Amino acid sequence: MECAEIRSLFVAGRVPAGPDVDAHVRNCGHCRELFDQNAQLGRRLAEAALPEMEPGDLFALVERDVQQEVGLRARLRGLPTRVRAGALLSVAVALLLFELLLRRRPDFAEYSPAVFWGVVLAFGIALVVGVLRVTRGTSAPLDTERRSRAVAAALLVVPALASLVVPLGSGTPEMAAVWGHPEACFAYGAAFVAPFLLLYWLLERRDTVPVTALVSAGALAGIAANLLLHAHCPSAHLGHLLLGHASIGVVWALGLGLLSRPLQRSR
Repeated sequence: MECAEIRSLFVAGRVPAGPDVDAHVRNCGHCRELFDQNAQLGRRLAEAALPEMEPGDLFALVERDVQQEVGLRARLRGLPTRVRAGALLSVAVALLLFELLLRRRPDFAEYSPAVFWGVVLAFGIALVVGVLRVTRGTSAPLDTERRSRAVAAALLVVPALASLVVPLGSGTPEMAAVWGHPEACFAYGAAFVAPFLLLYWLLERRDTVPVTALVSAGALAGIAANLLLHAHCPSAHLGHLLLGHASIGVVWALGLGLLSRPLQRSR
């Protein structure tokens, strides 16, 4: 399957489909744009084509439309999915390493290694699953709105569930009674994951991003924040963990979800 064949099928009034099309679209950023938002661009170009328009003319029209997007974001959006996902995961890993090497929690030596690394593993799995989902975009045609909402909700719940496990590993039981400063942890974690969300925006291919994808991105930022706070904060107080740690993803998700509505209405 070649680019010209895909464009010819659109001109003929058909939406290309099949294993050959899927294989081509995975490796061709230009053609992938035609299938964005239920093949909205491909359908629009086909409808705009005059009866006497040749496939080559439509190809030139597509190229002109694609070339309008230039700059850093255009180059980053064109990277393969595995590279974009790897970049986002690298930010989360860098945050964890920063905390472990430079700002490690004072009770780290007494904290249960099994619980500590178990929570890290849980956060890591959630990050991998979530990042792969939000970076796949239109290459996941079998996704449904209900499934997307379920995944977003699950990602938001992960830090809260981890808050129930964290106290089990504390080597200093008195820390379970220490309220500490949850507002300080919230501000610290929310600010540190801002680069994660900025990078997500630079790598996002869709011009009109579904609200569920933005909520998932906010939830992933919250998981990344909880990952670094797990290595940074010694408090085992459930209230502190819920308000100062687990709430970060909820706030980011709500903020991005609410922000997306006026932006989508303006388009």
